[in-house]
Amino acid sequence: MSKRITHSLRFGSLALAALALSVSAVAQTAPPAKADVAKPAAAPTSGTVNEKDPDVALAKKAALDWLALSDAGKFEETWVEAASIFQKKQTKAAWAKGLGGARPTMGKIVTRTYLNHEIRTILPELPPGKYITVRFNSVFEKHKDGAESVTLVKDGTRGFRMMSYFLK
Repeated sequence: MSKRITHSLRFGSLALAALALSVSAVAQTAPPAKADVAKPAAAPTSGTVNEKDPDVALAKKAALDWLALSDAGKFEETWVEAASIFQKKQTKAAWAKGLGGARPTMGKIVTRTYLNHEIRTILPELPPGKYITVRFNSVFEKHKDGAESVTLVKDGTRGFRMMSYFLK
């Protein structure tokens, strides 16, 4: 591919699209915390936590498990494994259609390398909680310069679950 193409997943509801975009804007604008560098926590009013956190390993594993479903073409299963807040805003059929239309255009995953993570406690139009965005540099068969971002939320006893996914 000669140009970098951003694939946006089309959501069935405008509310979810606005939610996903607001989450993405916040997650993409704040400086990410690197997993191997401990930084002091930001003031509670900022909503950003930049310290090492034991939940990061859990979120990273959850992100990789979720991405494996997408890699295998199990698009409906990615919805089943998503956070309940996501499932309330997005139907399984609409999600599977959107992801199923976007993801295969990239081809099979060749390599996926952890880039960084960011922990947020406050996101626009969402209740306070623990939101971890995990970013990867991804090489696909048809797109050598890809990137993926998975934002996860602690979803009760289910642990960390995907609430937004961006494929570039």
